[in-house]
Amino acid sequence: MRTKVLAVIAAATLLLSACGQGEEAEDATSAPPSVSAEDAKSTSLDDVTVEGKVGEKPKVSFDAPLVIDKTGKSVISAGKGDKVAEGEQVTAQMTLVSGTTGKEIESSYDSKSPAGFPMDKSQISEELYNALLDTKVGSRVLMSLNGSAQQGQPAQTLVYVIDIEKSTKPLTRAEGKKVDQSKNPVTVTWADNGEPSISKPKGKAPKELESYTTIEGEGPKVKEGQSVAVNYSGWLWDDSSKYFDSSWQDGRGPFAVDPVGQAQVIEGWNEGLVGAKVGSQIVLVVPPDKGYGEQGRDGIPANSTLVFVIDVLSAQG
Repeated sequence: MRTKVLAVIAAATLLLSACGQGEEAEDATSAPPSVSAEDAKSTSLDDVTVEGKVGEKPKVSFDAPLVIDKTGKSVISAGKGDKVAEGEQVTAQMTLVSGTTGKEIESSYDSKSPAGFPMDKSQISEELYNALLDTKVGSRVLMSLNGSAQQGQPAQTLVYVIDIEKSTKPLTRAEGKKVDQSKNPVTVTWADNGEPSISKPKGKAPKELESYTTIEGEGPKVKEGQSVAVNYSGWLWDDSSKYFDSSWQDGRGPFAVDPVGQAQVIEGWNEGLVGAKVGSQIVLVVPPDKGYGEQGRDGIPANSTLVFVIDVLSAQG
C-alpha cells in the first residue's frame, strides 16, 4: 500500500506517496539538461546565496550551472524551537531550484500549501531525514541533492530551501470517547496497543462510500489540503478474517496522507478523511469505484469492496 520515494516538496516533485494508486508526479528534474562537473561554475553550497526572512519566500542565487556530487546541508538560519525528532510530523515550506539553470522549479510559498511529512525513513528519503533530524523548528535549511540521471546523462544537482514551521509528535492511536457501533456494518474491537480487528460485515456491500465513527476524538476536523498522519488496517468485505494491509504491522508506524483531497491514495480515502476529527477512529466502507476498481491489485481482487479502520493521529497545514 505504501511506497517510499526520494524527498518531499509541496506539489510532489520528489514527494512521498501514499496508500493507494495515483499517477506519478512529473519529474521536474527532467526539464533542464544535465551538466558535468567539468562545466560547473559553482561546486559547493558555499556558492549559494539565500536572501529573505524565514517565513517568506526565499530568493536563491548562484553562478549556474551548480554541480555538487554529494548531498549537502547547511543551516543558514537557526530557529528557536524544539529539535525535530524521529517519528514526528513536520510541516515545512519548501523551495526547489535547478542547479543546472539556477531557476526556481517550484515553491510551496506560491501554492500556499506547506509540505507535511513524517520523520520516517520508510516514507521520506534518507537525505531529507538526515537534513532535518535534530534541527530546531523555525530554522531555514539549505540542502543539495542529486536528481535522477536522464538518458545516460549525469544527474543534475537540485537545491532545496526548507523552512521548518512545525514539528509535532502525533498520537499513536485514536483517543477519545467510544461511540455506539450498533449501526455499523462491522464491529471493531481492539488489542491492548489499539490495533483494530473487525467482525464479519452485516448485510450487502454498499454501492456508495460509507463512514462510521467508532472513537470520537477532541481535535480539529481534517480539512482538504492538509497533511494527515494515520494508522490503518484494511480488509476485504468478502473476507474479513485477515487484513490485506496494516500500518500497525512490522513497526511501520503512522502513514502520511498528503494533501488530503488530492493525495496519491484511493478516492475513498481522499473523500472519507475530510471532516474526521483528530484523535478519532473511523470505519470507511469503500465501494470498488472509489477503491481499486476493475483492475484490483496484489491481494485485492477486481471489483472489491474494502473496509478500512483508520485512526486519525494528526492534521497539519
